Amino acid sequence: MAAPAAPGLFETSLGHVAMALVAVIAGVAMDVLAKVAAIDAPTAQLTLLRWLYGLLTLLPLMLVMKVRPGSPWRLIHLARVGLNLIGSFCLYYSLGHLPLSLVVAVFFLEPLVAMALAALFLRERMSRACLLGLVIAVAGILVMTGTADWRFDPLLGVPVLGALAWGTMLVLTRSVGRHEPVLSLMFWLSIMTSLGMAPLALPHWQPLTFQGHLAMFGVAFCGTFYGVLAITVLRRAPVRIKASCSFLALPLAFLAGFLFFGEQPPLRAILGGVLVLAGVGLALDQRRAKPIVAEIRPELAD
Repeated sequence: MAAPAAPGLFETSLGHVAMALVAVIAGVAMDVLAKVAAIDAPTAQLTLLRWLYGLLTLLPLMLVMKVRPGSPWRLIHLARVGLNLIGSFCLYYSLGHLPLSLVVAVFFLEPLVAMALAALFLRERMSRACLLGLVIAVAGILVMTGTADWRFDPLLGVPVLGALAWGTMLVLTRSVGRHEPVLSLMFWLSIMTSLGMAPLALPHWQPLTFQGHLAMFGVAFCGTFYGVLAITVLRRAPVRIKASCSFLALPLAFLAGFLFFGEQPPLRAILGGVLVLAGVGLALDQRRAKPIVAEIRPELAD
């Protein structure tokens, strides 16, 4: 009897982590380009352009791969678009009114929400090593942002709401959408988000410079790339993999803010970045401790 074929690189845990890391890099690149464009246009217009341009980058891929999108009137599509409208609007509004590093810092709640919901409803295991890694990563984020800089500004509620919406969407995609084609999920998300945002964007439309349109096309391209990788990881691996790697967005955002916007990272940012790296590395290592399984309501399990 012939031995079973060895799994390919992208079917292994290492491959899943690699895809999640590249997705994080694409996500930070998307935020950088969005901040460039956010100077020149209203939030709703930027959100609409992101998804319209995203559709233009997605259609050729669907034609080449001969993907049929199927019906849009599915619970997974409707729920994802509702959560995405909230998350997208909150992100672009925050990028236009807050520093890049602070926006990403608040959006780190997304992986925390995702991991908590996955433990509660999807029976995903959380080892003590993973929990310790999360604590270290969160400590690193608090060090990087500096608690003295956090004020009870109502604007901070906007990225918090966006993070909650997108964290919920991650778990929903893993639970209900794991058997849906990746490009189908992205196609209907782009269509429905564009339709939902158009009534808000069109009455206040402002002309964009060529640089602004180019930046938004870059946002869309990075967003499509991010979406393909992120959904693929969610379909093949626990939410923990995608969520843990998401913490690396903050050190990358500080670096990008310094390189592209002249935002000087203080010494605490370097120390916090090291803690985030260490915490993520520990959170991704499930070999050292006995798993802790959260109590689940059976009717909500996948």
